[in-house]
Amino acid sequence: MPQQNRSNEFVADWQQLLQHTPESVRQLVSAIVKRNAAELAQLFYNDMLADEEAKPFLDHELVSQRLNSSMQGWLRELFSVGKQDPIQLYQTQCHVGEVHARIHIPITLVMRGARLLKHAISAHLVNTDLARGDLVKATNFVFETLELALDAMTDSFVVGMEKHSRADEVYRMFALGQNMLAERERQRAALLEWTQQLLLGLLAETKEEELPAIQHSEFGIWLHHKASIVFESAPELVHIRQRVEEVEQSLTRRLFNARNNREDARSLMKELESGIAEIKFLLGGLFDRFIEVESGRDALTRLLNRRFLPSVLTREVTLARRSGVPFSLLLLDLDHFKNINDTFGHAGGDMVLQQAADIVSSSVRAGDFIFRFGGEELLVVLVEVDKERALTVAETMRRRFEAESFRVGEGKTTNVTVSIGIATYNGHPDFEKIIKNADSALYEAKEAGRNRCIQSQL
Repeated sequence: MPQQNRSNEFVADWQQLLQHTPESVRQLVSAIVKRNAAELAQLFYNDMLADEEAKPFLDHELVSQRLNSSMQGWLRELFSVGKQDPIQLYQTQCHVGEVHARIHIPITLVMRGARLLKHAISAHLVNTDLARGDLVKATNFVFETLELALDAMTDSFVVGMEKHSRADEVYRMFALGQNMLAERERQRAALLEWTQQLLLGLLAETKEEELPAIQHSEFGIWLHHKASIVFESAPELVHIRQRVEEVEQSLTRRLFNARNNREDARSLMKELESGIAEIKFLLGGLFDRFIEVESGRDALTRLLNRRFLPSVLTREVTLARRSGVPFSLLLLDLDHFKNINDTFGHAGGDMVLQQAADIVSSSVRAGDFIFRFGGEELLVVLVEVDKERALTVAETMRRRFEAESFRVGEGKTTNVTVSIGIATYNGHPDFEKIIKNADSALYEAKEAGRNRCIQSQL
């Protein structure tokens, strides 16, 4: 059903409910909900926290610091007796459903929590001195109000989940459209580079804790973040992870302990060589399984299309919550880009955007993600990067832009600066929050005079 029709139905049902419920009854319900909002919110989240399905996206700290107060506000607004705009009320429920879809909260948990809220509010009504007839009307008002809200949420949730599922599949197809041969060789080289760094560390008698970890190498980051999306169901991926884990957790430690024993070291070196060769072989099979497919690439910059952003950020939020290692966003805006278009034409502006994409691409790692976010805006997802490192990366980019001469056609060049907003994942399950934080920081950077990096404090 089209969005407008659903909105009209909600408004009609809401107005009919109000007409059949005396104002005195609605005022009493509102007073009870306001007085007991904290208890009701706690009841809802205690039930959800006890469920295994909720563990990937919910914890006690998140509930106490962020979600509990939001739930209280939602209850007060829903049962308010003030003049309410039913369209705005409907849009609020749709927004809640969209958020649930983005962070993959099972709708069944929300419905179960709503049932608890119905019975808890009804129990408070029973303890009032309402006459039997008004008690029935009050209970019906509570049940119908929550049902209307849930209907709107569920519709929006289903649409959101379908949209994200389509985006996931399209992104996967796009990722397969990269130059697989070039990517395969790059990851083989990254794997060999880690091996060399490990051997050099062993020869230099580096402390065990200072030896390079494969999981934090270029290859390890690519394997953990991008390969998991691109090669989601490939059996080789499981075997590669197993071999990497064996090398990381067992072989490296034994090599460290055997540094002063030539015979043991020689044997372990052969074992390391064999392990790396097996990973390389599996890597080749992984890439050979897929053919090159051109799909979904931004035509001008060749960067990720913005529609893939939900797929990537949903996964990064999940990984960050599991590991406790944050990720960061850089939102870049080319300063005074309109002037470039006005002076050199759109062809010159396009050339600048292409060179900007090249600068950003060469400033980050293979495991990071770069999006064409808007007209002259680029967004970078720096995986496993905290706020201090994010600021360092952003400043490096900014200086590179400042020092570069940008070609604009016919032997002409111009100078271009960039403003960058930085935000680091802070535990909120909705990825839209970190995007908004980065956007606010970018706005501050532009307001402060441009050509600077501003870090969100949220």
